[in-house]
Amino acid sequence: MTDVDPQALRAGLAQLSKEPPARGTDGGSAAAALGELLTSLAASLPVASAGLMLRDLEGRLACVAWTGRASRTLEEAEDTAVSGPATDAAVLGRPRASTDVVVDPRWPSLGPVVGGDATEDVRDPRAADPDGSTPPAAPEVERPRAVATVPVVVAGGPVGCLVAVRGQAQEWSAAEVDVIEASARLAAGLLRTAAEAESTSRLAEQLQHALDHRVVVERAVGYLMAQRQVDATDAFGELRRTARSARRRVADVAEQVLALGGLEAVVEAGRATPA
Repeated sequence: MTDVDPQALRAGLAQLSKEPPARGTDGGSAAAALGELLTSLAASLPVASAGLMLRDLEGRLACVAWTGRASRTLEEAEDTAVSGPATDAAVLGRPRASTDVVVDPRWPSLGPVVGGDATEDVRDPRAADPDGSTPPAAPEVERPRAVATVPVVVAGGPVGCLVAVRGQAQEWSAAEVDVIEASARLAAGLLRTAAEAESTSRLAEQLQHALDHRVVVERAVGYLMAQRQVDATDAFGELRRTARSARRRVADVAEQVLALGGLEAVVEAGRATPA
């Protein structure tokens, strides 16, 4: 069964540019097709969870459709760690595959957040209740271990990613990554269709505004890469952490980075601004 968050999907669609829809397809059928796509992907690999994440104006990746809980767990973990395979795919625009994200050295801050085994069985520390019965186990929590992510590209740039998650450490074959990449291309087409079907004149303006914000963020990331001699993922992470600590949108901080010449200047400007 596929879950869809209508509000998150609508917010994600607000990041996409206006493009012609597929003939005979409307937003409702496109959303249903996204669910079918994820269900088929999860069954064919097979994986515990498949999800579609889109970046919102706050700069975070959010699942707009998913099968299984592990995709949501990965979303929450990467939001906390500000790094991971999904973040890389969405920022760098390249696929990422990890045998086990808990111990993968590429994302050292992610492992402690994900933690534990594939599932975590949490019980009451008491051996038994006063009546002698054993307390029931708490519901299992799906932990992402093997993760493969592929960027979803719309209007020439990544707007999010497609993720496939397994609950145990396992290598990904080239054929499996090919399947996820093909699914990501299908998802991009469905998103373009849904964005057009949802559009009104006002929403069309919002779509273009969101696309402009994406360009600003990409420019700020490039600026920080050159200034700090870091890669795109680290540059975006610093941008995101600065925006989070100031409770501002990433796009707004990105504009200030370009205008003031760096994150330090943005932070100083924030301190000088009366609360």
